[in-house]
Amino acid sequence: MMKRLIPVHSYIYRSIHINPPKYKNKFLMIRHGESVWNLDSKFTGWTNIPLTEKGKKEAVKIAKSLISNKLIPDIIFTSVLARTIDTCNIINKVLRHATEGIPVHTSWRLNEKHYGTLEGIPRQFIREKYGDEFTKMMRHDFYMKPPFIKDAPPIEDGGYPIYRNCYFETIKNGESKENVLQRLLPYYENDILYTLSEEKFPLIVTHKHTARVLMKHLLKMNDHDFQYYELPSKKIFLCYLRDDLSYAYHTEYSY
Repeated sequence: MMKRLIPVHSYIYRSIHINPPKYKNKFLMIRHGESVWNLDSKFTGWTNIPLTEKGKKEAVKIAKSLISNKLIPDIIFTSVLARTIDTCNIINKVLRHATEGIPVHTSWRLNEKHYGTLEGIPRQFIREKYGDEFTKMMRHDFYMKPPFIKDAPPIEDGGYPIYRNCYFETIKNGESKENVLQRLLPYYENDILYTLSEEKFPLIVTHKHTARVLMKHLLKMNDHDFQYYELPSKKIFLCYLRDDLSYAYHTEYSY
């Protein structure tokens, strides 16, 4: 069942079952399906990790939920990493009976938070080295960057390549969530929102922390509350925007 989520204050919401107002501007957002390193509980970031079989099935479920809820996008934006691109391709394949195929646009600006020398390292290793509180803070704090691990394994651990570009060199030891938002916003505001002027209905296929910082921006969430904000799992976000493209509210659909 659809829930309309109305901001009460900060990141707290009151859920009520009603028909949403008729806002013309809206977009969808999802996270990719389970990846191999999600399953292994390793820091993934910009490493090109494939989906697990479960992750592929999750992508199918996302597409079927889009169909059943009559939420068929006509343009998709995703990161350049394999796990989101594969998720997009599976969704597109399932949606083919409802559409001729949806154009997909990729950008590194939608990539997951880059973890620097932590990529490929099990989360348990960091818990044992720095403690649970440090690990929790590193994963949730808006400004904190990953620690530099001197004895880290090679960055292409497991034979998986790292996505590199000019920006990568400036943050090769890892990003904060603030960095993620700074490189995400120009793409969101100039490319994704522009399609609304063409009466498009975009779907953003991205990653956990990228989605978290975008929601922080939309909800005008303060830094303290952001530490406790968790994206609900296995949900499709449908975000409604006012005429000036400011955030109005969002609803969630299960898959």
